[in-house]
Amino acid sequence: MPDESVNILSVELDERLDEAGFRHLAASAGVRLGAHRIRASVYAAEAGVPIWPYHYHHGIEEWLYVIAGAPVLREPAGERTLTPGDLVCFPCGHLGAHTVSGPGRFVIFSTGHDAKPWMTVYPDSDKVSGPGGILLRESAVGYWHGEGTAGPSEPVAVVREPATSPPQPAVNALALPETARLGPLLGADRLDATVADVAPGGGSNPYHYVYGREEWLLVLAGTPSLRHPPGERRLEAGDLVCFPEGPAGAHRLINRDASPVRALFLSTTGVPANVCYPDTRHWLIHNGPGNGVEVRETVVAVNPE
Repeated sequence: MPDESVNILSVELDERLDEAGFRHLAASAGVRLGAHRIRASVYAAEAGVPIWPYHYHHGIEEWLYVIAGAPVLREPAGERTLTPGDLVCFPCGHLGAHTVSGPGRFVIFSTGHDAKPWMTVYPDSDKVSGPGGILLRESAVGYWHGEGTAGPSEPVAVVREPATSPPQPAVNALALPETARLGPLLGADRLDATVADVAPGGGSNPYHYVYGREEWLLVLAGTPSLRHPPGERRLEAGDLVCFPEGPAGAHRLINRDASPVRALFLSTTGVPANVCYPDTRHWLIHNGPGNGVEVRETVVAVNPE
């Protein structure tokens, strides 16, 4: 049975990589939370040591959230030091090329692994990988190579990424002045997020669940109460929770304490996405961008004949 939450501040990092000059400790949170559309892993990195090779993806979008320390991000624009609370999106394609060194602790969210095909490109070694393995890009061939009887085909010119590009936008989720949608700010496409402040005695969006999207919650500050199908439970800063599609993912955040709460709500995007509010029996139907229709649930008698 999946864990109800993983605390990114204290979770034991029990996965180790130490190979070819890349090193990190990690813990896979998505697996523990029973997620299907979003993956997440918590990493600890040493100063000056990258956690993996410099790379980008086709078909996969990643987000980085800094928990602690001063990790160094390498991207096409160069290197920069990040601070706790920083969020950066690595979109599909060469603009999302990156690797990260320490010192620091951070979490990486990603989506797209469940919707093949996808491919990863490693510019430093000129390799590509996918579900089937790792290959050198110089081994690329034409579509008809080796087919038919027409003889050898002409070599294929591999189009490589530009040497540099502008830095990816970054926002600090701890320092944002008010509730804000982050996907458009970060240039994201496959994930979106909202930073929400919940005042004492208040709550987040009404109790709801979604078909068509997977939602996650990360408590940034405070000790809110989570209303979900099993009842209510108290959360702490650093707690990460996954809300699956359908009634099992129903949720609302309530602040029953005297201190304010700040939370990050993360979700996949795409349509159709249909939201149900069980308390009022209302539905919000999204069938296209900017297209939302509100309806009230009704019970229709079915004639057995």
